[in-house]
Amino acid sequence: MALARGLLSKIHIARQQLGLQDDVYRQKLQVMFGKGSARDLNLRQAEQLLTEFKRLGWQPQPSKRAAGKPHNWRQLPAEVEVIEAQLTNMGLPWSYADAIAKRQFGVAKVAWLKKPEQLKAVLAALHVEQEKRGLLGNVEELLKLLGEHDPNWRVDLEHLPKGWERRRPILKSLVETLRAAASARGLL
Repeated sequence: MALARGLLSKIHIARQQLGLQDDVYRQKLQVMFGKGSARDLNLRQAEQLLTEFKRLGWQPQPSKRAAGKPHNWRQLPAEVEVIEAQLTNMGLPWSYADAIAKRQFGVAKVAWLKKPEQLKAVLAALHVEQEKRGLLGNVEELLKLLGEHDPNWRVDLEHLPKGWERRRPILKSLVETLRAAASARGLL
């Protein structure tokens, strides 16, 4: 039976992080298991090899890409995939969505939410965050287009209320104002 791709990848990552040359690595496989490739190992042998790598100083690290991803991923409703897509799109960890679930429902993990409307509320909160980031990006692009060095714009931005970068109504209004200014100058 072939090894799972994830386990095989883990072996190759460990080998790379330990800096083992290919010939040294293959000799270790031959001495320990009589095999020339990790692909030929069974599950028990693969685990023994990883234990040997740990003895040599390798320290496995959790994946940063899916940090905090629910373990029961396959059993969760489809909305959870949309949540993951939004998190990935914004470059946010699962802990961000978990914090939303905690703040809105007092439940520590998105994976523990039971009602579909709870998942939809988390999705709505992520959508709002995505919209804020998009609006702020528009503001930055328009300022560059208008010439952010313009002292008039800098003064105007300083007069905005504290935390304006997180307030949708202010961001929307600012985008409209900047677009109008860019259009008036013939930049759009």
